[in-house]
Amino acid sequence: MRFNFLECNYQVSPMRSKHFLKFLCIITLSFLGIPFISEELIARAGGGGGGHRGGGSHSGGSGHSSGGYSGLGHSSSYYSGSSHFGFSPFFTAIILIVLLFLAFRLVLFLKKSSIATNTTIVGNEKKSSEKIDGWNEFIAANPNFDLSEFLLKVRKAFIEVQTSWSEQNTNRMRRFITDGVYQRFNTQFKMMKLLQQTNPISNIKIANIWVDKIEQDGLYDIMQVGVEASMNDRFECALNHNLDEEGSQDFVEFWSFIRKRGVPKKDIYDSDKCPNCGAPLPENIGEVCKCTHCNATLNSGEFDWILSEITQKDDYYSDDVFSEKPGNLETKIHDMVSVYGDFSVQLVEDKASNAYMQIMTAKAMHDPSLMRRFVSDELFQQLAPKIEMNREIFNRIFLNKVTLIGAQKKENKNILTFAVTSSIQRVLVANNRMELVDQDIMTREEVIVLTRDALAGAGKGSIYQHNCPSCGGPVKDTLDIKCSYCGSLLNSTANDWVVSALMNRSEFTEDFAFKI
Repeated sequence: MRFNFLECNYQVSPMRSKHFLKFLCIITLSFLGIPFISEELIARAGGGGGGHRGGGSHSGGSGHSSGGYSGLGHSSSYYSGSSHFGFSPFFTAIILIVLLFLAFRLVLFLKKSSIATNTTIVGNEKKSSEKIDGWNEFIAANPNFDLSEFLLKVRKAFIEVQTSWSEQNTNRMRRFITDGVYQRFNTQFKMMKLLQQTNPISNIKIANIWVDKIEQDGLYDIMQVGVEASMNDRFECALNHNLDEEGSQDFVEFWSFIRKRGVPKKDIYDSDKCPNCGAPLPENIGEVCKCTHCNATLNSGEFDWILSEITQKDDYYSDDVFSEKPGNLETKIHDMVSVYGDFSVQLVEDKASNAYMQIMTAKAMHDPSLMRRFVSDELFQQLAPKIEMNREIFNRIFLNKVTLIGAQKKENKNILTFAVTSSIQRVLVANNRMELVDQDIMTREEVIVLTRDALAGAGKGSIYQHNCPSCGGPVKDTLDIKCSYCGSLLNSTANDWVVSALMNRSEFTEDFAFKI
């Protein structure tokens, strides 16, 4: 029988009981003079945390902190024997036994009053469907939409993404994530392999899944879904074991799912067949994410809901000036929808994040050929020398937010401007040892600009997925920007969005912002 998220009764949340137990333990240990360590970590798929020595001020994205814990400071008198207050060893032992017994009884009680499986869903107390922003308009156009069925897809996506993160392998989730989300994970996995890092996740518990709001974006619908969960986390770095950490964390994230409006209902979550032709899908779909039989793009949103963004709670609700949209942006976006047809803000933001992460990968790999096919000639000449000279690798790199903040038409080209907020921590590797360049997680604010011909037609491929946008033929990472099949220029703005500028926030404010 299918589990109905809207009808389940909300019990005692594991996260609430967990906070209470943590508080009880802290009180007990502090009372006895025993030091304790924080269990907040900085690693999980799509998530951050509040790490300490490498904590930083933002909590979005994937990765790991620089390591180290910070507990509450304790006076040295606890250990030197100079304290004016204390208990006898016997009395201390009695108190400890009593408190541990009470904690044990509390755990048993809470387990009985909640569902506690390995991947638990306790309930949904957040919003009834009638209170979801955009629900009435959406359900009027989609009267057969099954909310419970959709939330089960979200649950499956969440578990598959966490498992993929643990395995450092995108195969199990590739078909239901956008190219930009794929690239975020792909970049992280490359960095972790370079730095000989592993980050297995276990004991995944989902406390709540709910739809926060539904938006229309061009020809697409977007579901903004809240996920409240907890998990155990173990991070190991073979090049520097001082960074090793282990613990548990609970969190709230918002997952964005996109689907083309009005397309027939298909399933890509529980089927290993192509939703277009029915042929078996290969286990390793790869970067391109196409059916090898009919060439259908599986993650296009034409067949099912596709994960297009993972945003941490703080970033989801933040309204910073850097990401502020000008008042005329909606009109300009509407004009682009009428020109390109398949234009969507969510999808161009996804393309911008894809481009940014591939440029960062090129930087860490010291290989400018990795970005040659999708950047303009001018930008390549500007970035290539810096990339070749760079020797830093990212111990942590994730995107907090990518936001379209500007659109303009100039000389028969459409120009899109995106605010990019990322969190990074750089390291150097020498003699099989890793040393931190940044002692803390650094927040970086940049702007990336994408350009495309105003009258460009729909491409047959994507230069960001190693396909020629003119003929669809495969493309390798090379400094030669001519397609080996049709001879067309790969970084031509005639068929795809090309990165034409990348700058930090101050450069943008001084030289570029007024032009938007």
